[in-house]
Amino acid sequence: MSGRFRFWLILSFILVFVAGGLIGFLSERLFVHRGIQPRREGPPPSFEKWAKELDLSADQQKAIKEIFRRTDEKMRELRVRYHNDLGAIREEIKKEIDNLLTPTQREKLQAMIQEHRKKREREGAPEREKYPERKRDYPR
Repeated sequence: MSGRFRFWLILSFILVFVAGGLIGFLSERLFVHRGIQPRREGPPPSFEKWAKELDLSADQQKAIKEIFRRTDEKMRELRVRYHNDLGAIREEIKKEIDNLLTPTQREKLQAMIQEHRKKREREGAPEREKYPERKRDYPR
């Protein structure tokens, strides 16, 4: 193999490698991350900030706070109902699946579920510490 041919062969491989990496990077950016919205950082704006930016009068502020107070209980009840219903559906799914599995498979599934819960707790802990003002008012 001549030196010139070898040079062009190596250069061709390098160019193909670089082109493939560039195409992969750009297509990943275009297709994978296209629909993902960046997560909003920080807690939601405070009522005081709203009042200031909207230039609310004292009466307006009082009326809006009353609306929030009145609807807060309804929202809490809705969240509790939602999580209870979701828990009931999960239990129904688990019972149906358990009926199809052998005892060994059920044990493995339970271990997988426990591992998943531990992983979520480990990953979720920083979020709770980051925004301590967020409250969890639904049963676990």
